[in-house]
Amino acid sequence: MDPKIDPKHIMPEIQTAMNVAMFKKDVMSHVAGDAGKTKFGYYIIVAAAVLGMIGQMLFLGWLRPSIGYALIGAVIQVVSSVLSIYVVSFVAQKFFKGSASHDQFFRVASYGMIVMWLSILPQISIVSGIWSLALFFVILQTVHKLTTGAAIGTLLVSLVVMMVVSMVLGAIGLSAGVMGGGFGARSGSSFGGYKFNSPNGAGSINFGNGGMKIKTPDGEVNFSIPN
Repeated sequence: MDPKIDPKHIMPEIQTAMNVAMFKKDVMSHVAGDAGKTKFGYYIIVAAAVLGMIGQMLFLGWLRPSIGYALIGAVIQVVSSVLSIYVVSFVAQKFFKGSASHDQFFRVASYGMIVMWLSILPQISIVSGIWSLALFFVILQTVHKLTTGAAIGTLLVSLVVMMVVSMVLGAIGLSAGVMGGGFGARSGSSFGGYKFNSPNGAGSINFGNGGMKIKTPDGEVNFSIPN
């Protein structure tokens, strides 16, 4: 993990994220305007994917995936989470006259993704899914200043787009898992090397060589998987 993150700031940021998750609109507005929170938003998204992976390994019993599939699934979750946030923001701006920038929306939505930490318990994943959907609705109204109808329309259009994207990412993950049959057993295995650039060019996600690098306007966030 990036050593530049001061541990004493972690709990206050988590508390801020929890306030966003509790639909506190004043906190949402504050987070949207604080460019320094972009990087921690990525941490929250990555943590959600890692917790989900741990939950699958611990609580799915005979349905438990292999280490390789679980790691690939976590990476796909990070990419799809970031992509979905930008897709929702793009749809809000392009078709429903949303007033916020993509980065402002990303900061609030990524903080709201703390609800996905509940995915460590796969049995209640539907709760986190419904919660995050309701949260996106409120964030659209608060940050993009959309009407109720426009917020609903944004979510519906974005859902259709992301269904297509998820099928594509799922196909990539499946093929990668098949090609890396002994993935979990080999020291120093890599993800094969993929890169995702945010739509506005402000950041990117690179994964390969056993790790992940996220570039944001505020710097880089690095994660490595121990051999």
